[in-house]
Amino acid sequence: MHIYLLYLADIDTHDWEGHWKEGNTGWDAGEPSPALVELLENEETRSLIPDHGKALVPGCGSGYDVVFLANEKRHVTGIDLSPTCVESLLKNHPDAAEHNYQFLCADFFNFDVPDGGYDLAYDYTFLCALPPVLRPDWAKRYSEIIKKGGVFVTLMYPIDNHEGGPPYAVSEQVYKDLLSAHFDLLFIKDAKGHESRLGREKIAIWKRK
Repeated sequence: MHIYLLYLADIDTHDWEGHWKEGNTGWDAGEPSPALVELLENEETRSLIPDHGKALVPGCGSGYDVVFLANEKRHVTGIDLSPTCVESLLKNHPDAAEHNYQFLCADFFNFDVPDGGYDLAYDYTFLCALPPVLRPDWAKRYSEIIKKGGVFVTLMYPIDNHEGGPPYAVSEQVYKDLLSAHFDLLFIKDAKGHESRLGREKIAIWKRK
């Protein structure tokens, strides 16, 4: 087992694989993130996001955002740590390769990154699923796998002050503190989100320095 999984096991007893095995996926909204859809439908913000190359969605869950982001010129990889989750994705998307996306069971902190790195990465409900002690490693890993000049889209959630998790509380300042060393902030706004999350999300576009 990779050291990060051991580390997680020591400090976080949350059993994501157990949730998937039991079908206990109450976080599944059944559609792509409304804020991401809006971002790509808006001409101004769409122009900031590469429409080609390689993209990554870690903690991809049911894969809605992966499918939404994929196009003829942009190949998207969704990864998840749960074997049951990925088995379901592979079963439900037998024609994924034809539509320029794929799903892998992988550890975000230790998987084979394609040569040259990623042109785009999208993070939503992934940072908040990690114990806060791993946040610096999360930021470092993204700085390593996104190529210089590449784009990182973060949908920040949940923005509040609750204790414990997951999901662990985040804030705009948390992201700035984590990412500013290696990324420039190009855009940020309150997010158009799922009804239960309104007022607790912001979406941002960052560019790798």
